[in-house]
Amino acid sequence: MKISLNWLKSYINVSLTASEIAPLLTQRGLEVTHIYPTIKGGLEGLIIGDIVSCLPHPNADRLKKTLVDIGSDRPSTIVCGALNVAVGQKVVVAPVGSTIYHYANQLPFQIKKVKIRGVVSEGMICAEDEIGLSPAHDGILVLETTLPAGTPAKDYFKELLDEIIEIELTPNRADACSHLGIARELKAILHLPTTLPSIKAFNGIPCDWPLKISSVDNTLCPRYSGLLIKNTTIQSSPEWLRNRLLRIGIKPINNVVDVTNFVLHELGQPLHAFDYDTLTGQSLIVQLCPADTLFTGLDGVERKLAGHELMICDTTGPIAMAGILGGLRTRITDATRHIFIESAYFNPAVIRRAAQYHALKTDASFRFERGTDPNISPYALKRAALLLQELIPSATACQVIEYYPKPLAHFNIPITYAEITRCLGKAIDRSTIQQILTDLEIAIAAETDEGFTANVPPYRVDVTRKADLIEEIARIYGYEHIPNRLATTYLSPENSTDKAYKLEEEISKILVANGYYEICTNSLTKEAYTTIGMPQQAISILNPLSASTNILRPTLLFSGLEVIAYNLARRQYDVKLFERGTIYHKGDASYKEAKRLALWLTGQIELPNWVRQLGPITLQNIRTTIEQLMQKLGLMDLSYRSVTHPFYSQGVEGVDKEVVVVTFGEVHPSIIDYFSLGQSVFFADIDWNHLLKISRSNKVYEPISRFPAVTRDLSLIVDKTIVFQKIKDLISKQGHKNIQEVQLFDVYEGGNLPADKKSYAIRFTLQDRDKTLHEQAIDQIMHQLMQAFERDLNVIIRQ
Repeated sequence: MKISLNWLKSYINVSLTASEIAPLLTQRGLEVTHIYPTIKGGLEGLIIGDIVSCLPHPNADRLKKTLVDIGSDRPSTIVCGALNVAVGQKVVVAPVGSTIYHYANQLPFQIKKVKIRGVVSEGMICAEDEIGLSPAHDGILVLETTLPAGTPAKDYFKELLDEIIEIELTPNRADACSHLGIARELKAILHLPTTLPSIKAFNGIPCDWPLKISSVDNTLCPRYSGLLIKNTTIQSSPEWLRNRLLRIGIKPINNVVDVTNFVLHELGQPLHAFDYDTLTGQSLIVQLCPADTLFTGLDGVERKLAGHELMICDTTGPIAMAGILGGLRTRITDATRHIFIESAYFNPAVIRRAAQYHALKTDASFRFERGTDPNISPYALKRAALLLQELIPSATACQVIEYYPKPLAHFNIPITYAEITRCLGKAIDRSTIQQILTDLEIAIAAETDEGFTANVPPYRVDVTRKADLIEEIARIYGYEHIPNRLATTYLSPENSTDKAYKLEEEISKILVANGYYEICTNSLTKEAYTTIGMPQQAISILNPLSASTNILRPTLLFSGLEVIAYNLARRQYDVKLFERGTIYHKGDASYKEAKRLALWLTGQIELPNWVRQLGPITLQNIRTTIEQLMQKLGLMDLSYRSVTHPFYSQGVEGVDKEVVVVTFGEVHPSIIDYFSLGQSVFFADIDWNHLLKISRSNKVYEPISRFPAVTRDLSLIVDKTIVFQKIKDLISKQGHKNIQEVQLFDVYEGGNLPADKKSYAIRFTLQDRDKTLHEQAIDQIMHQLMQAFERDLNVIIRQ
């Protein structure tokens, strides 16, 4: 939202600059994100001059040699090429040493003393574009003024010189969506009075034309007001009004529309003008229309209504989508002679839902969906009528008509001074509290020694509870004035006895040590992912903010792939990520959520180096990470098996006592193509809750054996269908306690092997913790293993 400082000063007499106002607003919750002048440089250094002489240049037919009085002890000689330069003119002069900024490029240009065709020029007589006023360059700028020569130019152009304050509003601060709203805020901060334009001159005549509000849904529209203005002339707005709107980024259209926009940004109350002669039946109805009703808006787009939109209708059909968009049929045109202006208070929820459904974000919907002031509605109408009568002398305003059967009540919040002190940790003087609330236009009633009842106006939709009221006191008083009374001692996280926290710390340290980066992604994701393998039982959001955040994520996979795609687009090809997050899905009779730990790997195994040839990450790399985690958690007996899963081209499950702890594998090529990744990605999905439940946190450490370990290698020819896990499971069944480790160090296919065979090279590490293993015992173990391989897996032992 943009606020013009000059415009703001129309409602509060504040002498501060925008740079001084910005921290006051930001510290109280209205974040100022940017400040910029309407004219770059602010005309600093430029002065008003009086041309006292204008002669032809002795060496150039198209140039003039002028003498210009700039208020110094002697006139300045300035060479000028403008056709309209003449004696007696008051002009804008950029003297030597000053800097000007051209309207087109905003680049600085410093004025120097130069010689032009043999004549010294001591400055520049400026056109409008040369000092940033407008793109006009028809000639020099001639001023109509009695200001003496030497007067700073900014004194003449003070109405054009302005500062724009850009504010990032939070959704709860609907009251601050206008110049009046910011003036109210400064009133409370600086303890200054605000002044609204008077509407005493409004004198609406009785309306003798047929016009009535025949029906209103008072739940969806508690207040609907309007007035008829006769004998208007549609034309361009005067310069002052056009400039006010242009400075805050609003394009002027015509005098009627510009006045409604002016009042919106002045008071925060949206208005809409209808061409009275296009209203059939001269009767207005505020209602829901049946689903599939067609409505064509001011933008020329025909929309099919869903049935939940609040519509303004005449006897023919809808003429406006309430609080969002006017209709094409009743728009203001050059031929419009009589207008009806509406001013209403709509239920914020219904406006928000309709605007979201139709993806319409307008200045009106921005305010209505947050909550406007129901009590300002007639004032806004009268203010607009007076402005139009000022612009159009022939215009005649009728009396306000309205529907308001049940006025919206103020919020009454009883509170005690003790409660305020307890929440803030500081006793603020009672008179200060009362002054803050009074300046915020919150009335104090039923006051006692212990407390009072705050009477909050309905436009403060963010102040409905005691906590809200205390927050208002705190932020206006100044958070910097409230001492921090928290204990200064620091409790090291390592002292925590929480099992889940300690497990998180251990896991994170292992993964970070292995080169992984932790990410934290949004729990909301896009429903479109259900077409590429995501489970269909996703939970939809009833009122999503966008198509990219319309369901709760049932898996962490896709949010991680989005991060990988972001990195690949920036030439970061080797990525290792992990995330602990919650996933959501529909159960048989309820919604369920579960915590997961996810890993993503893509690219090369490690950074390029000259020592060895590197290759891309494989399934074994992610399995190594998983086994390292399981080993740290004491899950040494996890077994693995192949699994068919829509996420993976090859998938593996890690199982503990028939419970799946982890699923991992290479992400399916169709998913890779969907994200346009162009390289393989490996993904692991770990059940965090089950991991926490079964982790053997109370590990028993044993001393390292004093006896040597020995290794034996076997080369096995197996069917291609046999995975290494089957061999490990068979070894485990043999029950040889002296086998400490089994490692697959080579896989070979092709060559002299049959097409349906492959070769595994396996290394066994054997060690007895109580004595030295003799050769005979080692040979016996290996012989038993080979017999088991040949008998159960039809393995051929290579010699």
